[in-house]
Amino acid sequence: MRDQGRLVEWFDEKGYGFIQPTDSEKDRVFLHIKDFARPGPRPVVGCALEYVPLIDGKGRMRAQQVTYLKAAQVKKSTAKVTQKPQAKQHPLNMLSIIYILLLAGLVIFGLLPSLSLLIISLMNVLSYWLYVQDKQAAQQGERRVAENNLHILAFLGGWPAAHLAQQRLRHKTQKQPFRNIYFAMIGLNIALIVLFISPFNPLL
Repeated sequence: MRDQGRLVEWFDEKGYGFIQPTDSEKDRVFLHIKDFARPGPRPVVGCALEYVPLIDGKGRMRAQQVTYLKAAQVKKSTAKVTQKPQAKQHPLNMLSIIYILLLAGLVIFGLLPSLSLLIISLMNVLSYWLYVQDKQAAQQGERRVAENNLHILAFLGGWPAAHLAQQRLRHKTQKQPFRNIYFAMIGLNIALIVLFISPFNPLL
């Protein structure tokens, strides 16, 4: 299935850049000069392109069989975007707020040690920072952050910051099975906290 977008970043001396799909909900797509379907002029930032998206060996979205779009085609795709209904609020936004408020309440009432709130805060800071590093590494073709590290931080309570990073950076918002494991880590983290404060806690 072919997709459309515009070139938003291009490093001509290195021969690669990034496409922002017309659907703003999608992550940016890596493009190499050799991925054009046929020889043509050197791409410039802002040009409209059509391509086949796929996931490469580095786990990033990459454009293949790239062609330049004509003006009429670009207008048609833009019209579709303007008619797109306003995006709904992500359910995890509210869940993240409730999670943080509940943690604070549990600490205030002595059901969780105050140190746990500090640790979870550190997990969130570290989680967001690693997402930023992984996003930059993906853009520059450098060594990526191990996904297991991101999942461990999510399990230890850093999943709200991970969600924030995914939405703001438009990073790992569609990749499977990463998303399934990420949601599983959220469930395990919440289950761990429930077990800790329950009468069935083996440590009590």
